[in-house]
Amino acid sequence: MEGKKVVCFEVEPWEQEFLRDKLQHKVDLEFFNHRLTYDNMHEAAQADYIVSFIYSDLSHQVLIHLRKVKGIATMSVGVDHIDLVEASSRNIVVSNVPAYGPNTVAEHTVALLLAMSRKIVESVERTKEGIYEYTGLSGWDLLGKTLGIVGTGKIGAHVARITNGFGMKLIGFDPHPNTELTEKYGMEYMSLPELLGKADVITIHVPLTAENKHMLSTKQFELMKKGVVLLNTARGGLVDADALLEALENGTVSQAGIDVLEDEGLLKEEKEFFSPYFKLKDYQMAMADHALMRHPHVLLTPHNAFNSKESMHNILTTTVENIEGMVSGDPVNVVEK
Repeated sequence: MEGKKVVCFEVEPWEQEFLRDKLQHKVDLEFFNHRLTYDNMHEAAQADYIVSFIYSDLSHQVLIHLRKVKGIATMSVGVDHIDLVEASSRNIVVSNVPAYGPNTVAEHTVALLLAMSRKIVESVERTKEGIYEYTGLSGWDLLGKTLGIVGTGKIGAHVARITNGFGMKLIGFDPHPNTELTEKYGMEYMSLPELLGKADVITIHVPLTAENKHMLSTKQFELMKKGVVLLNTARGGLVDADALLEALENGTVSQAGIDVLEDEGLLKEEKEFFSPYFKLKDYQMAMADHALMRHPHVLLTPHNAFNSKESMHNILTTTVENIEGMVSGDPVNVVEK
């Protein structure tokens, strides 16, 4: 393994320490706590392998300049920040972290739901102002409400397990129904349009692909019950931000709990607005996302659903295994291209 250079982006000091402890005697490591972009891609020019999170740009315009790269280890489940076609054409191995903590994301999803249903944030803010008064803070019960789970894989299954304990009625949409969820929790599977029309609360747990981008847009919001609650801890691109804003304004969506925005990279590094590679549509998308951040009926967290001590340890452990596998010629957790 000696002599192979691994360049790591988006790694905090404690993560660097973990990776250094596990890999420093096996590969040549270099760390950056910022994300990889077109403008700083020279930092990865000598990399045999790249480690990054979802904010790094591993699109075609970056990868074509990184001619030495043999493998990419993303510290995430999602790979939509990587040009898999370019990677495949050059036999670049792409490995992800397929299951770092599905319960972690599910718990955050339910935390958003509980916070909205019982007006937790508003209650805390009021008491911090010295107002110990509950008038205007009436919430609503989860018991008896219908929860529509879009995507019943590992994370969706944990959401079903938790919310079944609250006495919610579970309905689901998934091309591959999980019969165990039906047997254990009474999950009723149906088409997506049917689910959208029946659910009091809708939660999304699917990966983002070219085919399902904006799977919830104007047409889908028109199918929903008036006053529906929407949860998205998956990927921002699954929901059309403009359509969601419109649905919030006309009352179709009464509350939205969101942990992901469509172009988080731009919002994380706003100086990117001045890049020559910045496109008008990116600006418009980011502005819509900013409007969601300010909306009084939106509870927004900064892509934090994955962020527990346990899941971060799992992510780093799997990333080490992915790098070791790539360098040894026996890659694991390889993403199919």
